[in-house]
Amino acid sequence: MAGADDPVGALDPVRGPGNWGRWGAEDERGAVNLITGDRVLAACRGPRQGGVYELGIELRRNAPVGGERTAPMHFMVHDGGDFAALERHDWGTADDYLTLYPQGTTHIDGLAHMWSGGRLYNGFSYREVRSSGAGRLGVEKLGGIVTTAHLLDFADRAGDRNSDITVDDIEAHFARVGARPEPGDALLFRTGWMDAALAAEPLHERGFAVVAPGTADWFAAHDIAVVGADNIAVEAPGRRGALPPLHARLVCELGVTLIEMLDLRQPAMAGVTTGMLVVAPLRISRGVGSPVNPLLVT
Repeated sequence: MAGADDPVGALDPVRGPGNWGRWGAEDERGAVNLITGDRVLAACRGPRQGGVYELGIELRRNAPVGGERTAPMHFMVHDGGDFAALERHDWGTADDYLTLYPQGTTHIDGLAHMWSGGRLYNGFSYREVRSSGAGRLGVEKLGGIVTTAHLLDFADRAGDRNSDITVDDIEAHFARVGARPEPGDALLFRTGWMDAALAAEPLHERGFAVVAPGTADWFAAHDIAVVGADNIAVEAPGRRGALPPLHARLVCELGVTLIEMLDLRQPAMAGVTTGMLVVAPLRISRGVGSPVNPLLVT
């Protein structure tokens, strides 16, 4: 029964949906628990070419942003002008500072980023997220991620407003490249959205493929730990106030980590379909997301 302090009532994570209780009632890491030491070592054995691709976009004032957020703002505290105005020395220093939305650039969503039915992942109450930050599921709990990633390229569908990336599309990709995902792997989807955004094209006039909500059960069945995309939400941005169905299933129920606003152009154009993904979220205490510059090593 719901109480005055918790309108959704107490839930036992063991009987909850998806992965609730799978790694214990106190788990705050979710599906990244699937990335065991063996899976890390398997990922490290994958690279053969020595290629390193940066998947984060530049932090700059005119960078693409997601939702109603604003672009990063970068300011100099000390610079060469200060040096020139003072008594001359043969050396000097520069210092700067940066203000940004942690989820306004290439970023990773913490599991406290979203709740559904009043519940965060693993049954924790939405009341855990307060003005002081996330008392549970803070992004600092995720830790570093090293796993095998699969790059699925659907940028050729750019311009089609009604193109969903479905389970059949995912299966067809793996059949074509002759691979299968393992538990703890990451799937990275290129839709062409970031290509257009970085080229300052009018995004509202074009359509891009999005990951369909119906793929969530496939991700769950294959124990996918991380899902990323080169757009602002992986799935289609919902109407204001509407529940994003893929987020609700992946984040709230399965504890899957999402990475959004990736720049996948270079590895895709090089024909990369798999590699070692390295992601280190900033240890933002009680944060609900973190900017990242993931590396894909081939």
